[in-house]
Amino acid sequence: MRNDNLKKMQFPEQQHTAPQPGYSLPTDFVELPSKGRFYSEDHPLHNKEDVEVTFMTTKEEDILTSPAYNKKGVVFDKLIESVLVDKRIKSNTLLLGDKSAIIINARKNAYGSNYNIGVECDQCFHQNKTTVDLEKVTIKKNEIDGVEFTERGTFILTLPKTQAVVEVKLLTSEDEAEINKKAEQKSKHHLPESPATDRLRQMILSVNGNGDMLAVSSFITTLPIADSRYVKKIHNEITPDIDFSYKLDCEECGATCEGGVPILGTFFWPDE
Repeated sequence: MRNDNLKKMQFPEQQHTAPQPGYSLPTDFVELPSKGRFYSEDHPLHNKEDVEVTFMTTKEEDILTSPAYNKKGVVFDKLIESVLVDKRIKSNTLLLGDKSAIIINARKNAYGSNYNIGVECDQCFHQNKTTVDLEKVTIKKNEIDGVEFTERGTFILTLPKTQAVVEVKLLTSEDEAEINKKAEQKSKHHLPESPATDRLRQMILSVNGNGDMLAVSSFITTLPIADSRYVKKIHNEITPDIDFSYKLDCEECGATCEGGVPILGTFFWPDE
């Protein structure tokens, strides 16, 4: 009796139905501020002017609300790697400007282009409200005339004082994390901090063709300020980035308010 009943029952997996087509996520292409110029030849984005990304889904919302990711400070890195179509690309190897472009694109496609922020006036401290249109965000114009670039994404400078020829790289988020790690370690062991020197050590790869780390480090510790300022100036001028800034007149006193647009909690959780 029991076997007869089982034979009459039809379970979902036994029914012969046509296979359902898979759902393909819509994708978009993000223009990279770097245009792939500063990545080494073995990087997936070498000389690539854009990168393909998917639209955000509930999977990415889970990433944004993950307590573990928030505690570790890796929310944006996990978000970027989740939306990138090319899974060979790791977020910590990206230049900061390229990361910003991907994050802004993800927000725009998920929640729209209007981003509401509050801006405090420097003169009267009035809290102004304004809306940034993410569709109008542009890539920063870089000053790169006269700079010699290499095939591995670095650039060559002749320093004004020492006349030394140095090879310099642009910093990725991995480099920034390494600089912060060194600062934390020195603070933990009550050692004198050296943020300027540590940053230069992360930027300068070789001196007069010598890439030995000890030789480069020794050179940096005796580098004249004029030369160190020159390296930082050129590095800042050619670093690709998003022009994510605002400018408005205070509605209370009329003073001009300007600065960088802050990435607040409402960036990915706008008010409905």
